Amino acid sequence: MRKFFFGFLALGIFAPLVFAEPQLKIEPPAKKISKDQTAVLKICLEWPQTDGPYEINSLEPKLENLTLEKQNQSQETGASISHTIIYEFRPVKEGAAVIYPFEINYRRSETEPWTPLLVPEQDIEVRSNIPVKIALFAIAILAGLSALTAGGFKAWQALRSCRDAKKIAPPDPKQHLYAKAEEAITTFASPDPKEKLTHWSHQFQKVVAAYYDAPREKTDSAALLSFLKTKGLQTGEWNEISGILNRLSEMQFSRQDIPAYELDRVQKTLLQYIKGKIIIGNSNS
Repeated sequence: MRKFFFGFLALGIFAPLVFAEPQLKIEPPAKKISKDQTAVLKICLEWPQTDGPYEINSLEPKLENLTLEKQNQSQETGASISHTIIYEFRPVKEGAAVIYPFEINYRRSETEPWTPLLVPEQDIEVRSNIPVKIALFAIAILAGLSALTAGGFKAWQALRSCRDAKKIAPPDPKQHLYAKAEEAITTFASPDPKEKLTHWSHQFQKVVAAYYDAPREKTDSAALLSFLKTKGLQTGEWNEISGILNRLSEMQFSRQDIPAYELDRVQKTLLQYIKGKIIIGNSNS
């Protein structure tokens, strides 16, 4: 019984001592600020909710090259209690600034003495805000120059494309005629070999007449050959054209049946000649 009494007495005397003190957390201000910025010091005291409430007394710190512009306090309760104090300081001028060490006091009740928690010194460098403005101004200038450069480049590209388009010679109508003749000879279908030969001969004569700029009335075989004699063709050219025209004429008026392989050979000869003109162009015109 005596042991129980002394144990209860000891618990009553020393129980208040087991409560942990609030934990101090400090979020310091930026080490470097410009003259038009504020330095913010955030202090937080936390303790378990089971410890009960604390009275907090925050003192105004001694300052150098700073003025206290604002001080706010707030408290949040959950599993733990968090008491937050936020100081906002305004720089006076450029140079070194100091928040000297100061105390945050707490106590459980009015009958208990205040217990201090030390907030360490905070050193800050106040810089001129001119470099920031210059940097922003330079960025704006660079952005403007970039936009002008991009716009000028696009305009130059458009002008260049327009000039290049003017330099390009318009499509040669003769090339279109050659391509149409090639297609007509390739795709023309008829069971009558003579009809094929007549169609092919007409297309070939159109190509030769166009290539050598023959008058419109010189489109039949005899008239075309007569015209070509006046052009002073080289021997190879003359032999090639006259040989093809004469062969076509012989086959058209032949009374014998024309073998399929012979038709195929003539068709290939005509197509080869026309394709050569499509590639070569109008160098002799």
